[in-house]
Amino acid sequence: MERIIIDKMNWLAENTDHEIILMTIWELEDSKISAFPLSSKVKIIELNIPKRLYPLAIWKFDRAVKKLNPDWCIIFHAMGALLSICTTWKGKLLYESHTPLFSMNHQWLYPLMMRRVHMVVCLTNGDAINFSKAKRVAVIPNFCSLPSLNSDPDYDLKQIVSLGRDCKEKNFPRMERIWASISKEYPDWHLAIHHDTTDVIKAYYSGSIFIMTSRFEGFGLVLIEAMQCGLPCIAFDCPYGPREIIKDGENGFLIPYDDDALFIEKLTYLMEHPEERERMGTAAKKSVARYDKFQIMSQWKSLLTNP
Repeated sequence: MERIIIDKMNWLAENTDHEIILMTIWELEDSKISAFPLSSKVKIIELNIPKRLYPLAIWKFDRAVKKLNPDWCIIFHAMGALLSICTTWKGKLLYESHTPLFSMNHQWLYPLMMRRVHMVVCLTNGDAINFSKAKRVAVIPNFCSLPSLNSDPDYDLKQIVSLGRDCKEKNFPRMERIWASISKEYPDWHLAIHHDTTDVIKAYYSGSIFIMTSRFEGFGLVLIEAMQCGLPCIAFDCPYGPREIIKDGENGFLIPYDDDALFIEKLTYLMEHPEERERMGTAAKKSVARYDKFQIMSQWKSLLTNP
């Protein structure tokens, strides 16, 4: 989430006349504002509130946003929902949903938030349904932020790749169980799971198939990144991203969430058919053109300029 938000801010700062300001609420544990490069054109305001001092955070945010009086204030996650409810600033608030609403903590916040904000922007049509009571809902997916890639993966590689945080929602234990059930039949194949890598492109190109077993996704950025690298993808039809990214049988396989047997069937099919890996990988690369950065950010520019 942090990476894509920074990428969006950098694009808006570099490609529009808007002044872009990043406001951080909590006191940082180290001096780094972000783990990712931030444009020099982005102004930074640090409120430096000690963690969990919510009344102070609300008061300082309210004071800061009134002083700035921006055209838009874009907020995220539960803390953003809380701030939207409590602020006395009367300007335009936009809540951007990066995680399915049903999975969020403090569910009582969101009906109140929907009555207050001027707009909710979701990454998927599935998540947008959850915000139907908001004044206005728009769907703008994430873009693929990898650099332009002209080479195809080696479809003869006998390695399956997955990337993601090692957390409950990504459900890597399920992936490992699935792999354990077939690995002995394919001793020359390997599964590589990357939880923390500084070179995601190298990780994607290390295999010829990408798989994902998430319980839920805000969007599924790794899917479009893998597709941009030319990898066919297999994912469970979890809420909400994979269904809107994978065209079953064309650029990968979308598996009913409770069907491990079908997941195994489709995975072994791709393992046994390199020509199908290449066909689907080529289709995958073409299909992610709709997630081009300029195309997606032009939607943001239009939304912010002509609300």
